Amino acid sequence: MEKWFLKNTKDLTLDYEKLNINKYICNILFNRDIDTEEKLEKFLNPNLEDLHTPLLLPDLIKAANILINSVATNKKIRIIGDYDVDGVMSTYILYKGLSYLKANVDYRIPNRVSDGYGINLRLIDEARTDGIDLIITCDNGIAARDEIQYAVENGIGVIVTDHHEVPVDTEKKELLPNALAIVDPKRESSKYPFREICGATVAYKLITYLYKINGIEDEKLYSDFLEFVAIATICDVMPLIDENRVLVFKGLEYLNKTKNSGIKAIINAADLSNNLISAYHIGFIIGPTINSSGRLESADIAVKLLLEEDYNVALKYATYLRELNSKRQKLTDDGFEKIDKIVNEFNLLEKFPVLILRDKEIDESVIGIIAGRIKEKYNRPAIILTTSKDELKGSGRSIEGFNLFEHVSASKELLSRFGGHAMACGLSLEEENFKKFVIDVNNKSNLTKEDLIKKVYIDTQINLSDVDISLATDIEKLNPFGNGNSKPLFATRELSIRKFNVFGKNKNVIKMVIGDSITQRDAILFENIDEFLDKISKYYNQDEIYKLKNNMTNNIKLDITYIPEINSFRGNDNIELKISHYRVSEGVK
Repeated sequence: MEKWFLKNTKDLTLDYEKLNINKYICNILFNRDIDTEEKLEKFLNPNLEDLHTPLLLPDLIKAANILINSVATNKKIRIIGDYDVDGVMSTYILYKGLSYLKANVDYRIPNRVSDGYGINLRLIDEARTDGIDLIITCDNGIAARDEIQYAVENGIGVIVTDHHEVPVDTEKKELLPNALAIVDPKRESSKYPFREICGATVAYKLITYLYKINGIEDEKLYSDFLEFVAIATICDVMPLIDENRVLVFKGLEYLNKTKNSGIKAIINAADLSNNLISAYHIGFIIGPTINSSGRLESADIAVKLLLEEDYNVALKYATYLRELNSKRQKLTDDGFEKIDKIVNEFNLLEKFPVLILRDKEIDESVIGIIAGRIKEKYNRPAIILTTSKDELKGSGRSIEGFNLFEHVSASKELLSRFGGHAMACGLSLEEENFKKFVIDVNNKSNLTKEDLIKKVYIDTQINLSDVDISLATDIEKLNPFGNGNSKPLFATRELSIRKFNVFGKNKNVIKMVIGDSITQRDAILFENIDEFLDKISKYYNQDEIYKLKNNMTNNIKLDITYIPEINSFRGNDNIELKISHYRVSEGVK
């Protein structure tokens, strides 16, 4: 069940003809608060000069001074990262940057299964044994008060670089770790103008400052690191607005001319060599490939891949990661089917607004992905748990308007470990607390039935005759697309189906020609044919369904939301509507 909403429309005051941009696109941007020529210019032409200064990040100068002194005195520095893409990129950026500055530095990444998330006692003991003087965390550490205190008590200083929410007590007072410096844009004292940056961006800002005070040119900074910041920003689903848009836009430019053997190898192993790499390729192909190492084995493989200068060696790593990713996909599909079956067998949608499910046989490496798929299917927060060592380990994903971090924090007395942000979290708890946790989270959720209805936000209604090559070309100017800058969603009502064909091994690709009294366009819908016909048959008799299936003139009319795309075939460009949602036209119901 879903509801369609037209986004609020302001009266357009920008001269779209003077700006040489389609009026629909101009109006869409205007409604996204890009409502002046200056803002429009910055959005359409991202510039590295618009990045925020690192100096506004809390404790960044303090952290840099500690590192400068550590390099000068040859102190042993160890980076402790995380096993996801953001953690891998953060580790790479800090390691490459500090190595270039002649630091005595190495790195460790915790194992997902044996260590769990972030800095831990085992890693600290290992650092002590190895004579490490200073630990610098990246993409973790803000919630590791006990672990960092243990490091301090054992004579090891710690710098935290992180981007996650700061834990607070019952009075909302920050619970900061006892670190030498804590660089996190979400600290209460932060003056950084944009809080929604990833861990790799925080690491990049620290290296930026260190490079600048060492007189290293900006181009070296950009060519060495921007593509890795872009990959992390996309894969950590950061909003692609403000400076994130600049970092990803420019990072993709460097990525498409990369000199890094590891990135080249991934692109080749994924059969993307002939493609202009976009945010889509990173989010759905390159990112999952990198992530597979930390999910199924060790994220060290991914870091070694990026550090490898011999292309042939890098290609072996990349090929292995592609194999791991295929294995991960199979584990995900199997786990999702098991969890989905539980949801339906026990009628959990009627009982719980927040879906919290466990299955001891699901591989813990894929519980976050499964939680995301359950969330997408049922439009409600989902936490999936499995058995890990002697307790349950879980990962959660949330929906619009439900801050998962805050709501699960209200039940954290039942948890042994917890961290995350508004849309995702990770946690651990004792088996005996599972039922209490499920009940407590749901009792405190305050979710209504209205909250659980999926909302489809339409950017603009449009006449089919206005959907042309020019419009699709202007849409491409708004790249990169992702969280916070989704592709514009258009809607057109009361369209007839002129042609109808089904393709795909699983009969899940529906190609149509649809039109009104003036215009017709090609359209494509990715949905199983049986599901499509089942929905339509609720409003039309079998005669109409028969006519549709046999490409005969019929009376079926649909309202659709879609993204216009340019389909190139044999040198000819044609508009194709990629349908995202549809419904039987209201006049027919």
